[in-house]
Amino acid sequence: MIRFDLGAQGLGRVRFAMSQVGVANDLLFALGRYPHLLGARWRAKAVQALSERNLGLLAVVGGGGPLGYSPDFLRPEPTGFQASLDSTLHQIATTPAERVRYELSSALDGHAWDRTGAHRPPRLLLAAMERGEEYLAQRVAAELEQFWHAALAPRWPGIRAHMEAEIAARASAIVLHGITHTVNQLAPNLSLDEDGVVGIRLLASHAVQPILDADSVILVPSVFSGRAVVCAAEPPDVPAPRTPLIVYPAAPNDCLPGSGGDELLGATRAKLLAELSQPHTTGELAARLSLSPATVSYHLQILHRAGLVRRTRRSRTVLYQRLAAKPGLAAALG
Repeated sequence: MIRFDLGAQGLGRVRFAMSQVGVANDLLFALGRYPHLLGARWRAKAVQALSERNLGLLAVVGGGGPLGYSPDFLRPEPTGFQASLDSTLHQIATTPAERVRYELSSALDGHAWDRTGAHRPPRLLLAAMERGEEYLAQRVAAELEQFWHAALAPRWPGIRAHMEAEIAARASAIVLHGITHTVNQLAPNLSLDEDGVVGIRLLASHAVQPILDADSVILVPSVFSGRAVVCAAEPPDVPAPRTPLIVYPAAPNDCLPGSGGDELLGATRAKLLAELSQPHTTGELAARLSLSPATVSYHLQILHRAGLVRRTRRSRTVLYQRLAAKPGLAAALG
């Protein structure tokens, strides 16, 4: 178990965040370590993106396979609730050389608290390292961008809606039940005690179980992870220290894109249809249902493609209204 002692002040700084690059890293890590837990279509999409675009270095560094873990610099500390794709890739490309060197040394020699995890360096990684840490960071950032566009960009609206709904639900739970109770519900291997100590139980047993001081932690939901994992669990004297980041599995909901007719299932779209007996804008629907405009827009696109709502423009305003349901869909949407 890795533990962070936050104390009262650290608890007050705990925040949620989400990241497009983080989602790409989650998919890569799941593909490299737990491919059997990914749906067949996601596995095929990720493998296709890596092979067709020649993203071998990214597969080695980010897949969590030959190295045993994915270096933390591939998932920079979020600067806000949702940093842009370009800004996050820039953070990766400009990672200080000493930080890249430290993390790759940990990957190749074993973690600081578990030297039994060493792996033989893949040739592709050694070749990139010979050209220097700056080159390696820039190359991985460029490959991550290609992987994002090939494997994830078309499905991002639905994934983003899923993550926004997840964070909104957790924020509501904190208001109702407190942060300790809420964190203890995020994942079976994640805990927070009354003294402000966050614990993450790992699959592998480690000889040393460090308790690290931390000013805060950042909680990031994942649609591809089945357990809580931690980034930047390290002593304070490392190069370019950063806030620990805990990735936890997002609770299933109806926002994650499905396939075929299944994408029409879900209570959110049923609620939207109920509201659309009269014309409404996206903003009006978001306010009435306490959802983000992005979430509402995503669901409306699906309903419009299915022929369940019509879209009309009045000046600069776009209005949506319910149409008669197609045969067989009324029960699915209920």
